[in-house]
Amino acid sequence: MALRQRFLRLLAPLGVLVTSLGIFPVAADQSAVILIYHRFGEDNVPATNVTEDQFRSHVSELKAGGYNVLPLDEVVTRLRARQELPARSVAITVDDAYTSFQTLGWPVLKEAGFPVTLFVSTDMTDSPGQGYLGWDAVRALRAEGVAIGHHGAAHLHSVHAGVNEAKADIARASSRFQQELGSVPPFFAYPYGEYDLALRKVVQQAGFKAALAQFSGVAGMGSDPFALPRFPFNQNYSGLDRFKLIVNAQALPVSEMVPAEPVLAADRNPPLFGFTLERPVPGLKALSCYPSHMSEPAKVTVIGEQRVEVRFDKPFPPGRSRINCTMPGPDRRWYWLGQFFMVMGGTLD
Repeated sequence: MALRQRFLRLLAPLGVLVTSLGIFPVAADQSAVILIYHRFGEDNVPATNVTEDQFRSHVSELKAGGYNVLPLDEVVTRLRARQELPARSVAITVDDAYTSFQTLGWPVLKEAGFPVTLFVSTDMTDSPGQGYLGWDAVRALRAEGVAIGHHGAAHLHSVHAGVNEAKADIARASSRFQQELGSVPPFFAYPYGEYDLALRKVVQQAGFKAALAQFSGVAGMGSDPFALPRFPFNQNYSGLDRFKLIVNAQALPVSEMVPAEPVLAADRNPPLFGFTLERPVPGLKALSCYPSHMSEPAKVTVIGEQRVEVRFDKPFPPGRSRINCTMPGPDRRWYWLGQFFMVMGGTLD
């Protein structure tokens, strides 16, 4: 028996599964879908809420649909090391630490045995009320297995606030985490999912392992670890068909994406958007890219087998916008690449 166990341990890193019937390759992916929720069952706030029925249907699908729900730390570690993940890997995150996570979201996830990371803004946790959890509740959730993430102190619109204020906000929150939890969380989630290159640099220099944004897209080995995409859900966009499409998506193997700066200056709007595929992808001519401010897809040009350039004439409006590029992939799973853009001067929400 001991010899057999040693044999299994040797085979595990090679990506094989040993059963009584023989040895089989284990399906693997080079990407993972990261989900983001905020409120649960707070139906009077539909913009940031999922209903109880919607959330339970999501969790039921993850339990029954052949997915691998992994801790965020494992997903990030594997992607950064360019190590393959189990097929259909999913990580679950929740922002803002509303009380409905403790009363509804976490009990459903705990019953399913699913890991989750809760991103906390410390000013709200310092003064609980208006639907936010306090530190005692955060500590209790952590003791039950919830991973805690860093969401700043005041939940700033950091790009608008500027680098100095954002840096001070992060430092103030880190101090409170150290005082209340004994350590600073390793992962940072940009408030409102918004960042620019200057803020990204601040977060990286602060020593975080990775940072997460908020725009539709699959996290791949070529993704910027300090701007990882997450698929957001609310009452209007949480139907089970859409959920299945998202959690079955996979990342295009891209690198050299431009522009690197998501905040667009007036003379670079619309942007010259493009990327290089790290390897040829069959059926690339089926790729379609949809800017959020246009009713028709953008013009996609494939140069050779691996360079893609996306062009459109209409500039993005003030505020936050996005572009989504999708195409059919193997096993009826779609490739999904997203990027958000900001034009300063928009209304803060």
